[in-house]
Amino acid sequence: SARAVLFYSMHPNGVEDKNSLHGGCPVLKGEKWAANLWVWNTPREGFEGSPVVKKFRDQEEPPEAPSNVPVQISAKFINTGKDPLFKEAELYYDESGFWGKLGHGEGPLGANTYEGHKWNIKV
Repeated sequence: SARAVLFYSMHPNGVEDKNSLHGGCPVLKGEKWAANLWVWNTPREGFEGSPVVKKFRDQEEPPEAPSNVPVQISAKFINTGKDPLFKEAELYYDESGFWGKLGHGEGPLGANTYEGHKWNIKV
């Protein structure tokens, strides 16, 4: 089965919609296929010479994103090599999603994640 998602990342006046911020989570089982199709149907903010649609030019700024919108965290996992217990450590997302080897001399490993995601080190 296939699924598709369509969403707008800009308000009608061309200002970025901060509520559209999103990210992908790691695949725990099976495969994930993705394809992006970017379409611009209004002016794009921040580009020199970008067109201005007069009816939107003076529109008020949209409200800020609510504080309950998840904030992406850029995480870096590093094994300092100081503890012999972690000589052959491995990093897992949740319990079953192998992310990578994190033993002595390996890594660092990076991931884009969110508050509440669970990361485990197995030795």
